[in-house]
Amino acid sequence: MEAYAAGAKFDCLLFDMDDTLYPLSLGINLACRKNIQEYMLNKLRIEESQVPRMCLDLYREYGTTMAGLKVLGYGFDYDDFHACVHGTLPYEKVKPDPVLRQLLLSLPQRKIIFTNSDKAHAARVLEKLGLQDCFQGIVCFETLNPRPPTETEKNSSGSAGTILCKPSLASMEAVIEIAKLDAERTVRTVAHWH
Repeated sequence: MEAYAAGAKFDCLLFDMDDTLYPLSLGINLACRKNIQEYMLNKLRIEESQVPRMCLDLYREYGTTMAGLKVLGYGFDYDDFHACVHGTLPYEKVKPDPVLRQLLLSLPQRKIIFTNSDKAHAARVLEKLGLQDCFQGIVCFETLNPRPPTETEKNSSGSAGTILCKPSLASMEAVIEIAKLDAERTVRTVAHWH
């Protein structure tokens, strides 16, 4: 009971979604990475031998491969990218989690999803898990990166070369403002299924 009392000093729980609310072993992450690499190869025409290493390096450096590609000056439509990356994921592997649902509903704190994915992916995952009504908000790609750009989301000389995403400090500051959080009374959960 003391652990619960200690947790009560927090009024908001900020949840990562992918590989946090469901296990890494489902293969969603791996399928997503494969789709990103196919997008890089087929849509951006990046040399096949460079794609796997580049994908990983950009993820590590910029928080998402997509953000890194934009910094490097690749022009592409955000919605097209998300549709290609998330469109064929094995969502059928994501099953309702009644235990997690009951746990989330039992927590008195406000609960918010904070994800780099787009809103369609977030909604689909939460629906498949049966958790769509367990959260008071979702801060996703579109929340952090509202429209415009476009013109194929700008290109190398047309700027718009940055995408706001976790784990950048700017994204954390943005989620605090957007969700009206008290940073000292918010706990951020991270992937725990690894």
